[in-house]
Amino acid sequence: MKLTPEQLAELIAKIFANINEKRKARKEAEGEAQEGITTDEILAEVSSIIEGMGGAEEPPAEGGEKAEDPTEGGDSAVSADLVAQIIAALEEKGIKAGEKPSETKAGGPSATATPQRKYANLFLANGGVSRDGNTTSGFKARIATMSGPERRKAAYGMFGRAVKCIHSSGGDTERAAYTAEHRFGDAEMAREFKALSATSPADGGYLVPEVYANEIIELLYPATVIYSLGARRLGMTNGNLNIPKLKTGSRALFTGETRAIPKTAPKFGNLKLSAKKLTALIPMSNDLLRSTNFDNDVIVGQDITKQMALGVDYGALMGTGGEFQPLGITKNKGVLSIDVTSLGTEYAGTDGKLTAAFPNYLVAAVLKNNVYADGLGFVFNTSVEQFFKAMRDDVGGFIFAKEMNENNTLVGYPYRTTNLIETVGGKSQIIFGNWNDLAIGEQGALEIETSREGTWTDDAGNLVSAFENDQTLIRAINNVDTGLRHDESFAVATKVAVPV
Repeated sequence: MKLTPEQLAELIAKIFANINEKRKARKEAEGEAQEGITTDEILAEVSSIIEGMGGAEEPPAEGGEKAEDPTEGGDSAVSADLVAQIIAALEEKGIKAGEKPSETKAGGPSATATPQRKYANLFLANGGVSRDGNTTSGFKARIATMSGPERRKAAYGMFGRAVKCIHSSGGDTERAAYTAEHRFGDAEMAREFKALSATSPADGGYLVPEVYANEIIELLYPATVIYSLGARRLGMTNGNLNIPKLKTGSRALFTGETRAIPKTAPKFGNLKLSAKKLTALIPMSNDLLRSTNFDNDVIVGQDITKQMALGVDYGALMGTGGEFQPLGITKNKGVLSIDVTSLGTEYAGTDGKLTAAFPNYLVAAVLKNNVYADGLGFVFNTSVEQFFKAMRDDVGGFIFAKEMNENNTLVGYPYRTTNLIETVGGKSQIIFGNWNDLAIGEQGALEIETSREGTWTDDAGNLVSAFENDQTLIRAINNVDTGLRHDESFAVATKVAVPV
């Protein structure tokens, strides 16, 4: 027998109530409360309650077919997975399970088996009410209590699930809600899609429910190179944002008794951010999208997030500043550009091959502008990284390898790698600066559309038919722009020779 999430929640509630009564009885009889319950006790309660329920029917999926079991527990009513989910739910309520015996009921699976659906309890709880009286998402409440890795997996999975609902519905809100509830057994997500019907446009794109989109956006930014180093994220409510920036500052000067205080007037400039459409086109296997397995949901969410993160990094680092692109650091004429072939042999050869003294030279070129030390760091590609790791001193010892391998730093400053900074003709670039001075403006929500009939171009330039290859194209859109609060906070080394 298989249980829907709603039936599982009902079962857990009954078990909790029964165990509470038994704990009270034990306390009265034995004089003290029992600290934990055994798996055998849970199994007994499960068996008793299920027998009284008389079985549970699966809800139909789209097309009248039976939905896949959300618990993936097999045919046995008392499966190891079901028990594991119940134990996890009881522990959330403050009831800790005792030692688990090595065997369950005769012929049954081991209760210590690894749960197949660790995240099944994500779909059980309803929303609550916050202190300000607003309704909160049950998903957001539960995910907030998770550890970092668990939270990331849960957020990726729920976002991927929302995308699958959009894919199945063809952009129809009611169908998306039906798919969430009857195909995935996720009543909470169904409510989120129904709530969108009054606010989301029927044409021009389809929005992922805010509760899931916000979580994936929160994961998107740490996944970028620029945000991991400290770039600032700013909202653009109307698609534009003007930020005054100090070009030359006032100074504190010494003066004598009764002497007038010298005046030093600061000069201001203006950083204007205007929304640029960031798009990602991700071909996805229809087998993956048809699946109701949570781990497959995670893959969908991860792939979309990765492509959007690469887009944000590209705009901030390499953007041309044209009509449709942000102005990236490497294309900003206000940023110090250093041709390493012209520095002299102390720092680099005429062929662009760097010496061990060069990283400190680049750091000094930025720090001389009185740049704040917070947020300083390097960005270069993996070829440059390997070049520095392989650099040896006169006696053959590695100069930077230990520091880079253990601390992810170079001459004491953090570094990140991205192959968005290309190596062309054996030459590449290195960026160093205060990443707190890089501003990223963001407008609106993440928009998702899907197409089963579209085409896409692969890395070799070949046109590929999604329909012919049983794929679906997922298009993600977000509106962003990038800009520097202080151009002098960065320097870019060019013509850096690296292994090809």
